[in-house]
Amino acid sequence: MGTAYPVKKILVVEDDDAHAELIRRGFSDLSGQYELTVAATVKEALDRIRSKNYDIVLTDYLLPDGKGGDLVAQSANIAPVVMMTSHGSEQVAVEVMKSGAIDYVVKMPEVFDAMPRIVERALREWDHILEHKRAEEALKLQSHRLEHEVAERQLAQEALLEQAQLLKKEIAERQLAQETLRLSEEKFHKAFDSAPLIMVITDMEEGVFLDVNRKFVELSGYSREEVLGRASTSLGWINPADRKALLDKLKEEGHVAGTVVTLHAKDGRTLKGEYYCQRITVDGCQRLLAIALDITERMKLEEQLRHSQKLEAVGVLAGGVAHDFNNILTVIGGYCELLKLDLPPDNPARDKVMQISAAADRAANLTRSLLAFSRKGEVKAAPANLNDIVKGVEKFLQRIIGEDITLSTSLAEGGLWAVVDSGQIEQVLMNLAANARDAMPKGGRLFVETEHHEIDAAFVHAHGFGTPGMYAMLTISDTGQGMDEGTRKKIFDPFFTTKVVGKGTGLGLAIVYGIITQHKGFVNVYSEPGIGTTFRVYLPAIKAAEPEKSTATAEPDVRGNETILVAEDDLHVLDLVSSILKQYGYDIIHAANGLEAVQRFKENPAIKLVLMDIIMPVMNGKEAAETIREYQPDARILFTSGYTADIIRSRSDLDEGAELVMKPVKPMVLLKKVREMLDRP
Repeated sequence: MGTAYPVKKILVVEDDDAHAELIRRGFSDLSGQYELTVAATVKEALDRIRSKNYDIVLTDYLLPDGKGGDLVAQSANIAPVVMMTSHGSEQVAVEVMKSGAIDYVVKMPEVFDAMPRIVERALREWDHILEHKRAEEALKLQSHRLEHEVAERQLAQEALLEQAQLLKKEIAERQLAQETLRLSEEKFHKAFDSAPLIMVITDMEEGVFLDVNRKFVELSGYSREEVLGRASTSLGWINPADRKALLDKLKEEGHVAGTVVTLHAKDGRTLKGEYYCQRITVDGCQRLLAIALDITERMKLEEQLRHSQKLEAVGVLAGGVAHDFNNILTVIGGYCELLKLDLPPDNPARDKVMQISAAADRAANLTRSLLAFSRKGEVKAAPANLNDIVKGVEKFLQRIIGEDITLSTSLAEGGLWAVVDSGQIEQVLMNLAANARDAMPKGGRLFVETEHHEIDAAFVHAHGFGTPGMYAMLTISDTGQGMDEGTRKKIFDPFFTTKVVGKGTGLGLAIVYGIITQHKGFVNVYSEPGIGTTFRVYLPAIKAAEPEKSTATAEPDVRGNETILVAEDDLHVLDLVSSILKQYGYDIIHAANGLEAVQRFKENPAIKLVLMDIIMPVMNGKEAAETIREYQPDARILFTSGYTADIIRSRSDLDEGAELVMKPVKPMVLLKKVREMLDRP
């Protein structure tokens, strides 16, 4: 007796009755083993599948209310589905298999006859699938059991407190190593490491460094090995108060943007960082990503800009004072020169006149210093040996500092040459000596030294100023009271002084700064309270200049008999200039302003030269000159002014190529210039 097999239930989904019948015939010889049920639509098939268990489904690809794929999608987990189609293609086959069908056949007579074998093959495949699923379920069950066993073991291990603590420490060390490794393998690691900004990743709690980029290493001076695993505060990179302020802002606003923090490098340098912070998640843990822009240089430049703006504001005042002072000095110096010409060499009064003239010259130097302070003055620069300048002013410096302060000088061998205005460099030395004297009320020592000095790129980077090259360096050091960092930063500010009211103007060091800046140099200051102060003045050095050979030249004849129109609103200057010109044979016509000068010129055709101030009431010198040249294009005009040519041209009061003499002007200089212009063809 043969073994009885259960009848396999087959659902045939086919809207073509002929095809359905052909499928039935394929199973006609095995009617005791298979039970076939036919459904003509997807809906009918789904209703039957939900109401009765079928071992397998044979469905047509196209049905009246949908595709066989729709049926597969909703029944593939219940029973295996074999897809049938009348027109097979590779695209249809791929679509069918992707939908979840277990097999795919093309309707042909031989296929209908082979339907039992196709069904058996599909059922075997289905059994394999089910067996695989059961194995997966068993594996999951086993995994859950293993997890349960692990949990039980962990509970047992927690009872061993001492062993657990050791294990915890070991796990923490391993986690730190693993986390460092994982962070280095992140996709953004290359961008992180090569970014031009400081970038670090720390934990949220203690600020322990988990990773740092190359820019951090470059600016901080620490190696990666020195910082990883250490807290930023214990390392000294950032102080605890600043870090707390960053975290508080992060907590309040969700991010940090543009907060300036002081950072400390390994070698003691202080950096200014503009911080941007954000929380990030790394391996399920919250970390802090901090990005810092090094703005140290920018803040230095901003401070220099503020200082320049202060100088500019005070410079306007200085320029105005210098202009009026130059008019006064023109009168004083001019009459002194006339007196020297009138007095014989053996006259006792001549020496007094010489003293007045020397005082006027010193006042003129002071005026130039005021203009240099505003950086608008004219620098009368020429190659000079700084050693000679120091020697020339040494006795005067000793008188400035007094007998209770010892002056020592040390000069560079072979000379120290630079292109400078010697009078202004003397002013620098006198101002610095006066400053040192005030810092040593009980006496002390003052050192003045000259030397060659080469500045390289490292110096520029460290100090934030200068240009690489050779420099002539003046060093002025004292053993006085010194100053703190806050005072040191302000000493070049106009009107800043530490002296009591009435004891200082606050302009001495500001003038030093203006003069040296105008000479394309710079000043560095080092000071400590109770120890003293050192000023280092750097001026671009040149090779030793050849001494000028003096050649005897005949004194030119400055006399004349021409008519000159003198236009000047300052009556004292007008009287002086008129006296000088008359004394040397010239006829003079006066004018008190530009409009009057134009009228006098038109009334007197004999005028051969117009000598007039640029800044005058009613009509200024430039406007008057333009009007005169409209009347006579070839008119000779010589301007005078107490302002410098730079200031006048910046105000558009003087055209390029215009003739100009600066006040205070010595009589002989004026006479030579007048004669030279009158003698032109």
